[in-house]
Amino acid sequence: MSNFKVKIIVGFRRDQEHSIDADEAHKAYFLFLNPEARSVFKSGLAIKGSQIQEIVPDYQGTMGWNPTHILDSNDWNEIHSKGISTKMQKYLSIGKEIAEHAALPDLNVPLPELVKTKYPQLAAPAPKRERGVKRISEML
Repeated sequence: MSNFKVKIIVGFRRDQEHSIDADEAHKAYFLFLNPEARSVFKSGLAIKGSQIQEIVPDYQGTMGWNPTHILDSNDWNEIHSKGISTKMQKYLSIGKEIAEHAALPDLNVPLPELVKTKYPQLAAPAPKRERGVKRISEML
């Protein structure tokens, strides 16, 4: 997950967006949910929760592209074909879930390690959907 990036947006200008490793997504969500809390990310970014306006995928950073690169349809096709968007949404979802229940020491543990050791239920694959049409009586 270390090559996946998440963007923390603190303002409307391009210079008010900060990219962090996705393994710190839970820390970003914790700060967002606790506006008076403060923390420092591995990159050195020190931020207070009340400054965070949005937490979004950083597809440019994840793909290794220039941060000012504007994504076009070919880029989106590549992102989707490689499964990046699906994985990114899963990381953000898990990060948010952990942030809602995490103890303060958990914030300094990388997200993949937390999932392995403390929250393994979040890594479990979703049950597969059965295909085809069923009668209502078969579903009850």
